[in-house]
Amino acid sequence: MKAFGKSLKRVTLALIVWSAMSTTSYAHSFEESRQETRNDSPIIQRAPAPRPLDYGKLTQEATELLSKYIQIDTTNPPGNELPAAKLLRQKFLEDGIPATVWEPAPGRGIVAARLHGAARHGKALVLLNHLDVIGTNPRQWQVPPFSGEVKDGAVWGRGALSNKGSGVVELMAMLAVKRSGILLNRDVIFLATADAEQGGKNGAGWVINHQANLFRDAGYLLNLGGCIKETTNGRRYFTVSLTEKTPLWLRLTARGPLARVATPPEDTAVTRLIRALDRLLAYQPPIRIIDPVRDYFQAIGQLEGGPPEYADLAKALHNDPEFAKKFLSDPRNNAFVRNTLTPTQLAASDAVNSIPATAQAQLNVQLLPAENPQQATRDISKVLDDKNIKLETILNFPSASSTRNSLLMNAIEKLAQSEDARVVPTMGLSFTDSHYFRQKGLICYGFVPIELTSAEEQSLGGTNERIPIKELGASIRRMVQLLRYIGGR
Repeated sequence: MKAFGKSLKRVTLALIVWSAMSTTSYAHSFEESRQETRNDSPIIQRAPAPRPLDYGKLTQEATELLSKYIQIDTTNPPGNELPAAKLLRQKFLEDGIPATVWEPAPGRGIVAARLHGAARHGKALVLLNHLDVIGTNPRQWQVPPFSGEVKDGAVWGRGALSNKGSGVVELMAMLAVKRSGILLNRDVIFLATADAEQGGKNGAGWVINHQANLFRDAGYLLNLGGCIKETTNGRRYFTVSLTEKTPLWLRLTARGPLARVATPPEDTAVTRLIRALDRLLAYQPPIRIIDPVRDYFQAIGQLEGGPPEYADLAKALHNDPEFAKKFLSDPRNNAFVRNTLTPTQLAASDAVNSIPATAQAQLNVQLLPAENPQQATRDISKVLDDKNIKLETILNFPSASSTRNSLLMNAIEKLAQSEDARVVPTMGLSFTDSHYFRQKGLICYGFVPIELTSAEEQSLGGTNERIPIKELGASIRRMVQLLRYIGGR
């Protein structure tokens, strides 16, 4: 019974007995739960008021935890997330919240924890984040990227924002709810996965295939993909991604004759690959405006008072060449309205005096939702226009979206209103693990209640990534409030 915390000890014996049973049995229909709630309600006592929280201490605790977390190098590949997973599990266990670590492959780690609610009719909420980070060049940083240094009022290091900082916000919010005695009407599941930066096969994909019971009673999920921003005229808004682009990673292999450098032929594997990539770089995929992108730019136009073209972006891009040229010159805007194709890796000869028989390029393609990956591959092959170049798919999965109308969105809107802000739907410009859970029927949104300046947002996955300590604390407070809105009794 210790795992349920002091808060549940204040409910009746019948409710406590049910809570203990719920750790092993999650599947109950909504109508059954409603009936059971009605039947049980006469004997449920009113819970005491939650105890006040010291957010100053919570912020300091979160700062120390995030610093330690960043110091565990989980660059993927290879990942090596297991020590990080154990660190977070221990933090949950110290507060009596049940937590488990899995090792889906040697050295890889996944951690999950569950904070039990005090009723059985609410679908659980999953707080999803990931343990791995992308690589970086330490020479470009002001501080060592895995130092977790606290400097200038911020925690610095790879993952401070994406995605270790978000995970700490979610973890500390769950601890705060338990410590204060807040009773939610649904369970909250913390899930930190491995391998998100490389597609999630050894992370969220493994959970879907091997630990389905973990989220069997879940209906909602929060993940990265949105944050809190401020317009140029000082108006604040919460971006919430309803969908996201999907990856189509391709390997291009060009073939050519083996030859001596002293007498090079006109066409080699390398020159064929270079010419094909040159044609690809000149190619501009067609423009397509999906609903969340249309709604996003309409909202931004309203918040900032223009430009007027944002009111009907599709029409403006089609009919106004001058506006289209200016709009599409911004890489972020361009990514919102078309597929993007980016060569990221090249490989050929190991020696400067050798002409190789093959040359390869890796191509990172990000597809708009509902794009056909087979058709996109055929279009790219046509642009390359070289039968000596073979295309292979490295990574791809179907796109998926979530409805805007839900209890979770209502809770986010309440949180935004409490801060005189507006919710703005959007599309994530890169893929996350959310697609695994959308395909299982969960309503998934990309949103973490962290307010970012333009400079801080640009540090996501870049150099000198950091999160201000003040904002770390404010984010925990917002997450606690969001949990109360979605889990209010």
